[in-house]
Amino acid sequence: MTRSRASHADASKYMAGIGTILLFGFVAFSPNVLTAQSPAPADGPVQAGDRWTYDQRDEITGLPIVTFTHTVTEVSPAEFVIRVTRQGKTGSSIRIYDHDWNLIDRGDFKYKPNSGGGIKPPLAVGEEWRSENEIRSTQSGYVAKNSVAAKVTAQETITTSAGTFETFKIESRIREVSSADPSKSSENQNTEWYAPQINYWVRRLLVTRLQKRITNNISEELTSFGRKQ
Repeated sequence: MTRSRASHADASKYMAGIGTILLFGFVAFSPNVLTAQSPAPADGPVQAGDRWTYDQRDEITGLPIVTFTHTVTEVSPAEFVIRVTRQGKTGSSIRIYDHDWNLIDRGDFKYKPNSGGGIKPPLAVGEEWRSENEIRSTQSGYVAKNSVAAKVTAQETITTSAGTFETFKIESRIREVSSADPSKSSENQNTEWYAPQINYWVRRLLVTRLQKRITNNISEELTSFGRKQ
């Protein structure tokens, strides 16, 4: 689409929800690097039946937003599929990731080659990486270019209601520029704590700015983890 007003509206709508779709967790790469204290380890890479449940909170209002669960439904050599369900809501959505947790397809948005929001193993404090990608809406035709810069800034012990975990703290900045109107831009500043023990993140802080003004400040925290028995 070419009209800047429509593009800006689509960009705003997209960025309002980006906190729940970018940098979504990661895949196990070296079980001996970190060992969480509890609960029982995932014992291997991501597999069908793995599931993680999170509480999402609006840090601007201090109010809860939703409880959601990610469940792995299928794993192939190149990618795996996540089913997203939300407590109190019917239906589900599907997201497709590569094995480094870079988002490829979330139904309404597709990334080329991917979102760049995953990890780059082996992780170690001080490691950093950059990438660029294109995002395209399958509904509105909105197209944008993203640039991603991420860095592992620390190793920290994180405790949630799901247990205590040894994590890598990863800070990233994602800048999005509308292809239809390059003067329109938005930026995400994400801080995430990835636990190798469960092959995913245990806490995330997601701040979105549209035209340099904060529009969202969201936290997500792990409440439970399980895998197919």
